[in-house]
Amino acid sequence: IVVSDIGLAITAAVLVYASFVWSAGAVVRFYGVPYLMVNFWLVSITYLQHSSPRVPHYNDDEWTFLRGALCTIDHDYGWLLNTCLHHINDSHVAHHVFSLMPHYHAVEATKHLKKKLGKYYYHNDTNFLVALYRTMRYCQFVDDTGSVLFYRNTSTPLKVE
Repeated sequence: IVVSDIGLAITAAVLVYASFVWSAGAVVRFYGVPYLMVNFWLVSITYLQHSSPRVPHYNDDEWTFLRGALCTIDHDYGWLLNTCLHHINDSHVAHHVFSLMPHYHAVEATKHLKKKLGKYYYHNDTNFLVALYRTMRYCQFVDDTGSVLFYRNTSTPLKVE
């Protein structure tokens, strides 16, 4: 924690110094805005990969490594974004199943996983903003009832097992 705090203090000091040298506007434009953009993508993509009303989650008595690894969902954002994001969004299930596999094999592994897993392979080809809106609307909480759990919202009735 101390090393992290020192790193944050150094970063803050460098940003304050840069504000005096080049201006606060320049620091915001060249550091602040890119920082927010990267974090938006990181948080949004991670949220979409791990949150879906279709994907089950398991309590301790039902959880296994494979079940946990398959509780992710791939999203296809088109050729350009998939390439710019190094396919982490459209090969995320493979990343969880084969966590030690080099990322450059993930697309090939995903092709084989789709065939092998069939209906247990979760993917979503919905537009990014639509998927984000739907996930935020429908994935508000998980009931702690039963062994297999799903995201719900306040207007979704509870499924009785």
